[in-house]
Amino acid sequence: PYLNASEKPIAELGESEAGCNMNQKDFMTYWRWFLRGSGAKPGLLRLLNWWCLLHIAVGLALAVLVPMYLADAAAAVLFPLAGLFIGLSFAWAVNAHALMQTKEIDRFSSHHHGGFVDYVYTYQTAILAILGTLVLWGLAGLRIFDDLWPTIQLCVPYFLVKLILFASASLSIRECWHVVYGTSLLLLIQRRIRETTEQN
Repeated sequence: PYLNASEKPIAELGESEAGCNMNQKDFMTYWRWFLRGSGAKPGLLRLLNWWCLLHIAVGLALAVLVPMYLADAAAAVLFPLAGLFIGLSFAWAVNAHALMQTKEIDRFSSHHHGGFVDYVYTYQTAILAILGTLVLWGLAGLRIFDDLWPTIQLCVPYFLVKLILFASASLSIRECWHVVYGTSLLLLIQRRIRETTEQN
């Protein structure tokens, strides 16, 4: 079904076809990196860290202060911002991928415990967090939480869902910022390495 060997997925490429000694066990998949890491800390811990306390505090404050149904909150604020989140993150992630393909960043990443894969999958994790938040708020916009479960009549579960949704929105803002910040940092690192190389 493939026109040429380059179109086959990695799982179907043998060593002779791939042109290297890599096999499927050697390849660092995203979920393996997310749960176990590639030499540095697992990707999961890039989301679950001390910043979560701030996100929970923001979610708690908004859950108390915003007297709206979740569907109304989704329609009024978060859906209009969804396009901004996605567009900004994907645009900067594309720039980051272009930077990571330069020889300066490739050489720089070889000195990192997680290796080059750590940089690539970190950006992917930020996108995953943003998409996960949009899915949760999409369910809210469909009135799943307002009309099916837990509904406003179940005060405590509804409040907890509200807290989680607002906390996830806070997390998405943080990850969106990290995409921008990380890309800018890579650009500065690349320029510094290039200047040092030219001076030597």
